[in-house]
Amino acid sequence: MRPVRLEVEGFTVFRDPVTVDFTGADLFALVGATGAGKTSIIDALTFALYGSVPRLDDKRAVAPVISQNLTEAKVRLDFTVGGDAYTAVRVVRATKSGGATTKEARLERSGEVLAGTAKEVTEQVTTLLGLTFEHFITCVSLPQGQFARFLHDEPSDRQDLLVRLLDLGLYERVAAVARQRANQARNEADVAAAQLDRLSGATPEARTEAQAQVTALAAVAERLAAERPAIDEAQATIAREQAEAEAVTAQLRLLDALVVPDGTGALASDLAAAAATKNRCAELGEEAAEAVIEGEARMQALPARALLDRQRLDHGQRTDLAAQVERGEAREAEVRVEAEAAASAAEAADTERAERAQQLERLRVQKRAQALVPELAVGHACPVCGQEVAVLPAHEHPPDLAKAERDLADAETTHRRAGETLVKARTEQVRVDEKLDRVRRDLADVEARLVGVPDLAALDEQLALVDEAESALDKARQAERDARKAMSAADARVTQLSEQVTRARRAFDAARDGVAALGPPPAEREDLAADWAALVGWAATRAPALVEVQAAHREAAKAANDQVSARMLELAGACRDAGVVPPPGEWPGEAVAAAHARADAALTRIDERLATGDRLRAEQKAAAEQQQVADALAGHLAANRFEKWLLDEALQHLVAGASTLLAELSGGAYALAVDTRSGGFAVIDHTHASQVRSARTLSGGETFLASLALALALADQVAGLAVAGAARLEALFLDEGFGTLDPETLDVVATALDELGARGRMVGVVTHVRELAERLPIRFEVRKVGGAAAVDRVEV
Repeated sequence: MRPVRLEVEGFTVFRDPVTVDFTGADLFALVGATGAGKTSIIDALTFALYGSVPRLDDKRAVAPVISQNLTEAKVRLDFTVGGDAYTAVRVVRATKSGGATTKEARLERSGEVLAGTAKEVTEQVTTLLGLTFEHFITCVSLPQGQFARFLHDEPSDRQDLLVRLLDLGLYERVAAVARQRANQARNEADVAAAQLDRLSGATPEARTEAQAQVTALAAVAERLAAERPAIDEAQATIAREQAEAEAVTAQLRLLDALVVPDGTGALASDLAAAAATKNRCAELGEEAAEAVIEGEARMQALPARALLDRQRLDHGQRTDLAAQVERGEAREAEVRVEAEAAASAAEAADTERAERAQQLERLRVQKRAQALVPELAVGHACPVCGQEVAVLPAHEHPPDLAKAERDLADAETTHRRAGETLVKARTEQVRVDEKLDRVRRDLADVEARLVGVPDLAALDEQLALVDEAESALDKARQAERDARKAMSAADARVTQLSEQVTRARRAFDAARDGVAALGPPPAEREDLAADWAALVGWAATRAPALVEVQAAHREAAKAANDQVSARMLELAGACRDAGVVPPPGEWPGEAVAAAHARADAALTRIDERLATGDRLRAEQKAAAEQQQVADALAGHLAANRFEKWLLDEALQHLVAGASTLLAELSGGAYALAVDTRSGGFAVIDHTHASQVRSARTLSGGETFLASLALALALADQVAGLAVAGAARLEALFLDEGFGTLDPETLDVVATALDELGARGRMVGVVTHVRELAERLPIRFEVRKVGGAAAVDRVEV
């Protein structure tokens, strides 16, 4: 994995958008003041890939990466793996509960989305790089406080890392496949053995018996084929003679069926009587039609009934309307008197109300005047007129205002009721006048219509004549309908009898045609009963000769059938001798053919099973050989054998390279080795007679040099040790310890970093040491800007 471009916003100290371009930066330093954000760049790179930050105790914690007082952090990393370009993006958003979520995340390759959630991105990156988060911060990104992790790891943890880096799991997978194939070969051998057990009946002796059965059945089939033509000919004779006998039997049935149908003699007389009835109905229909014409002419000469009824109704309406006018005029006089009386009462009530209102007002003035008397004083001005008061007025009883107000209220009630009565009377007067005018207009209309109209007596006479004419016309029409109905019934009867005659003649013709081959006498076709009598008499004389012919055909069929039965008994015995039981009464050829086919199929199955047995024994032998080879390969590739040997070899190469670097870094004072008992790293102290001691006994500075040597050696040698497809450490990021080095050792470290960068790997260091940073070709200077941070790229 090689970073190309990093973009951060709202991430730890990087509140504002910041871009770090790693293009062409094979060897660089991240420099800046303490707290400026150098390590945060490595954290952002790691977070983009795995969604975790090494410095946090809980790798699932994401809320702390959001800049203070912000609600969102975003990280985007463009990187390459094996020449392919990828982009990883993660967005962290604060939640109301005080935590944060990283649901928004994606991994792309050339615009194609490979993963769309945080979990999917982590899984895809782990598969793509061949490294888990813990392995990544052990051998690629070495954060503060964990620089010596690989040096001090337990042997089992270090072994897991090397297995993943070198893809030694390949050999375990090969061993698993070998074990799988061994099991498969064992199963195949067992299956072949089971199948051989089921084929135990397929022996050469069984094949000989099957072949004999096939031969015997073939001989029977040949005999049946030779006998079949004669038997077929005899059966054809049987069928022919039986058919002839059946034909004669059918002719005898036809002769027996020739019987004169019942009622044949009466059909002619019934048809003549029906025709006479039809003619009489036609005459009655004509007479009724003439009566209808006369009745309609009489009706046309009389006035229309509707006109007479309407004129008679007008006479009655005139009488009713005249009576209504008389009653209306009387009512008109009554309501006129009532309206005048109501008007007088209303006028009197109005006068009474006005007088009582005036009386109430006078009393109110009088009461106000009496209220001023206590204010008057002789010799003083009157408050009303302004003149000097000479004499005080006498005190009088105060007026009764309540009674005056009640009297006025009563007068107003009377006035209101009188007004309502007047309105009601006048409304009734208007209604009566309007109704009387309407009745007078209706009466005038009726009298206008009755001008020139006969009186009621004359109208009643004319209506009586109309009733008489209508009754006569109805009777004539009913007679006409009855005649038509009788005519229809007579015509139907004639048609029915004609059809019966036709069907009877057809029945006779059909009966005669049925025996036409026997030569019946010709029909005269004048008298149907006579024709039937001649035909029946002829049938009685023709039947005896046909009985003799029928007996001759049946005798010939019986003789042929006896011959076929004898031959079939012989052939059935031959079939049973060959092991075939033929169906009773049927030709045994099909049964023999089916038995021959079954015997031949059984012989074929025996041959196939013999061949299958040979094949299965060969397969069983091959499967057993494959099982032995696969078991041997799985044993050789077991984890405690081949894989352990490879891990030991890789670790020896790694320790050799790290010892060379450590010797240069320590001025030849130290080398590294592997403790054969514990499996941990040991240090060879050349300054003390090459004493071997645990790497955990090194001082802080010495531990840094040993860890640096291991990290550089791991980055340098893992690509050469790993098999194809394993993880490639194309980049290394160091974040610890350079400030503890003396100038001479620092120079050695810088040289080692130059050599590692020159081999095509990216190496980045986080340092406060200006001398080391200035020796590297590219520096990324991180500086604080207000409450945020910025990054500048400086190239030497």
